[in-house]
Amino acid sequence: MKRGMQAVVTLAAMLLTAAMAAAQRVGGEQVDLDVLQRIREEGLSHSQVSALAGYLTDVIGPRLTGSSGMKRANEWTAQTFRQWGLANVAVEPWGRFGRGWERVAFSGRIVEPFVQPLQGSALAWSGSTRGTVTGPVVFVSIADTSDFARYRGTLRGAFVMRDTVITVGPEFEREPLRTPLEDLFAPVPTPERRFTPEMRERFRRARELTATVAAFLRAERAAALLTYSSRQYAILRPQGGPESDQARDSVGFEPLPAIQLSQEQYFQMYRNLQRGVPVRMELNVQNRWLSDDLSAYNTVAEIPGSDLKGEVVMIGAHLDSWFGGTGATDDGAGTVVMMEAMRILKTLGLTPRRTIRIALWSGEEQGLLGSAAWVANHQAELPRISAYLNVDNGTGRVRGIWDQSNAAAIPVFEQILWPFRDLGVVAVRHGNTGGTDHLSFVRAGVPGFNFIQDPIEYGTRTHHTDADTFERLVLDDLAQAATVVAFTAYHLAMRDAMMPRPPAPAATGGN
Repeated sequence: MKRGMQAVVTLAAMLLTAAMAAAQRVGGEQVDLDVLQRIREEGLSHSQVSALAGYLTDVIGPRLTGSSGMKRANEWTAQTFRQWGLANVAVEPWGRFGRGWERVAFSGRIVEPFVQPLQGSALAWSGSTRGTVTGPVVFVSIADTSDFARYRGTLRGAFVMRDTVITVGPEFEREPLRTPLEDLFAPVPTPERRFTPEMRERFRRARELTATVAAFLRAERAAALLTYSSRQYAILRPQGGPESDQARDSVGFEPLPAIQLSQEQYFQMYRNLQRGVPVRMELNVQNRWLSDDLSAYNTVAEIPGSDLKGEVVMIGAHLDSWFGGTGATDDGAGTVVMMEAMRILKTLGLTPRRTIRIALWSGEEQGLLGSAAWVANHQAELPRISAYLNVDNGTGRVRGIWDQSNAAAIPVFEQILWPFRDLGVVAVRHGNTGGTDHLSFVRAGVPGFNFIQDPIEYGTRTHHTDADTFERLVLDDLAQAATVVAFTAYHLAMRDAMMPRPPAPAATGGN
């Protein structure tokens, strides 16, 4: 694979050199190779991604929507855009989000059968303990509310485990850090429906039961609910607690303390309970509620266009994060890439025909809330948005882009991205990718696209985990990505025609 990649890069470099001396029309697109070369020089030789990423992750830190970190991030990104001379900079409210929440302190230890510090974290929008509390660890098996009778009156002051037990073993084969060429060019399998109505109903019932169990434990005066991380090797992956929705929406509601432990400690305690060995814990967890402002915000800014300034090319990423680490790869990386792309274009003094707008979203981690609300709040603008470009798959370099089943976009992207083959950008894939903010635009009929990136450690180590910190960023990859995004946005803003609209989605029984 390595030799194959080297051959592709060498060939692409030779082709690019020849192209620079040739006509600037690549296929049907009028590709401005002079501007391309200037963008490459600025983006690859004068990159600012390290400084941007360092401040965002090390100084501002995690950015849970509604938290003080999210507020600082909105203000810093807006201030940075103003310093760069961007226009129409705004920290724009998109609607009611609910109470903010942030961690203040966490300490604990297992005291029996032997003393050891806890490897854990509070879950978002969960409650605090009343100082330091000590109690037994108890495992409960609750399949439905009829099981409550078995435990009623027995759980006061207890730390309760109820997660289904899983088998944990070594990782014999690690996932590749770079996407193999054969994977980039492999046929995309026909997608099967990810979620049938029956599956959705099972998930709904499971979530409802989890919230009901938490309410039962709270009423029984349990000390806390214990859960385990979805990652091995003591990596924590704390996200929302079981009563998150109610806690956000109901000012004054105090939910049950909910704690995530490392798999290794959680299952150690479980095995001891199965042996009949008593387990006792000590815990002090303090969290803070923020209810002065229940709204949430996106940061937006623009480079105004010229003769087609009423039309817009948008680029974006989500600025919010979870809170285990500092939100570096999810999605500080995408945020920095998009900021850097705007800096490159502004530094070079380029005047696009269409307006180029950046949007940095909040509420993505709770269900694409910020981008979906922006789309709903700006319906009149949607017909004038040529395309929306998104980066949200970690720190890896760009390897191509998904057409989001908009086949008419394929030849456009193939010609725009062709000059970046020497940087590993080789694939325009027909198919869909989901889970991030371009979907808010696609669902509204706007051409929305997400770039393909090398995985690095995104799906195995950093996504939503306490390992998601500055150290996990590959800065050269981010510089490459920003360069590709900058030229892609510029080219789309210079085309005579807007990007082709996707076909209307077929009517289905669900999303």
